[in-house]
Amino acid sequence: MTEPVILCVDDEEIVLESLEIELSEKFGNDYVIEIAQGAEEALEIVEELIDEGREITVVISDYIMPEVKGDELLRKIHEMSPRTIKIMLTGQASMEGVTNAINNARLYRYITKPWQKEDLSLTISEANRTFFQDKLLEEQNKRLVEKNDQLKELNSTLEQKVEERTTEIVHQKAELEKKNNNITASIRYAQRIQNAILPNISEIQREYLKPFIFFRPRDIVSGDFYWFSHNEETNQLIIAAADCTGHGVPGAFMSFIGIEQLTEIVTIKKVTQADEILNQLHQGVLKVLQHGDGSVKDGMDIALCVINLDSKTMDFAGAKNPLIYIQDGHLKQIVGDKLAIGGNYLDQTTFTKQTIDVSTLTTCYLFSDGFQDQFGGPKGRKFMKHNFRELLYIIHHRPVENQEQILNDTLNHWISFPVKYGEAHKQIDDIVVVGFQIDL
Repeated sequence: MTEPVILCVDDEEIVLESLEIELSEKFGNDYVIEIAQGAEEALEIVEELIDEGREITVVISDYIMPEVKGDELLRKIHEMSPRTIKIMLTGQASMEGVTNAINNARLYRYITKPWQKEDLSLTISEANRTFFQDKLLEEQNKRLVEKNDQLKELNSTLEQKVEERTTEIVHQKAELEKKNNNITASIRYAQRIQNAILPNISEIQREYLKPFIFFRPRDIVSGDFYWFSHNEETNQLIIAAADCTGHGVPGAFMSFIGIEQLTEIVTIKKVTQADEILNQLHQGVLKVLQHGDGSVKDGMDIALCVINLDSKTMDFAGAKNPLIYIQDGHLKQIVGDKLAIGGNYLDQTTFTKQTIDVSTLTTCYLFSDGFQDQFGGPKGRKFMKHNFRELLYIIHHRPVENQEQILNDTLNHWISFPVKYGEAHKQIDDIVVVGFQIDL
């Protein structure tokens, strides 16, 4: 690799010899020290070095020289080699000359004669470092320009591809919207079917029994469902609320199975024992889903009540879901069996029945876990079981139509609290609450 050059220019030979000796001692191992006695010789050396591809890191020039002054020489050298660091060395320079050199040749430093050896050495060292830093920066800028040109070309190609892809995406979006509309229409039709097969509350409305239903699917159709029946022969009312595996369309299919099975067991087979209804419902779901080996977990949790109007008692059987009832101002809970309908429980599953007296005014609630598990509130937490029970206790003495509205308003308020970025909570599960007041 060719060594870089430090050029010294002066009209006095003794000054040049002194500069050459001092600079050779300090920089001779890494730099070539060139000397020129006058401006004309200096310009010739610079031109020759440039033609050879040599790097001239520093030019040190006297100011007072015959024919051409130092500031003019440095200006000409600057035009030939802009990166070269220029230093003026003289004891007679005018401020005008220094200013000209600064403005026209980017003068790096002005050193007076006689110079201090250490000062000169330090100045040249810093000048060399500046030269190579500037060179590195220029090379980096050059590479950046090349990269920018490549990026522009790449962006142009990408813009074309993006335009093509955008056209494709717009087409795909239109197709997806069409398919989504078709799917939504199908789900809406499934909603109409579900609403049609869910029993009407008027089936169990009596002077002595006032019910309400709070039914709120997470999606268009629900995996939660409610079911009623009245056996006139035995003078019994059967009321149930269930929570099927999943929500949306899969959950709705399970709810269809549950409703169909309950209708067959209670309405056709005339089974009215609460525990036996759940036993047969379990067997029926296993048979329909054909997973008696326990390998599949599809099924449902359910709470079911049989109101015996003649004896003024009520039987309860539950598959994981409880019954909450309030009598004489006291809230009580009957916990269901820790078994689900269907699921991975085997054929030998049997459910238990519990009986309570309802000869006095009794308010009852059957429900899924959707309300109590809903996230919301100022801290983004679940509503929780104890808060739900407290809410039921607070509203139990209200007219049933008001209770349904209070549940709806409470849930809306709970999920209205923002999660992040101002968005409100979303309903995470289907919700059903069946409440009824018995006054026999």
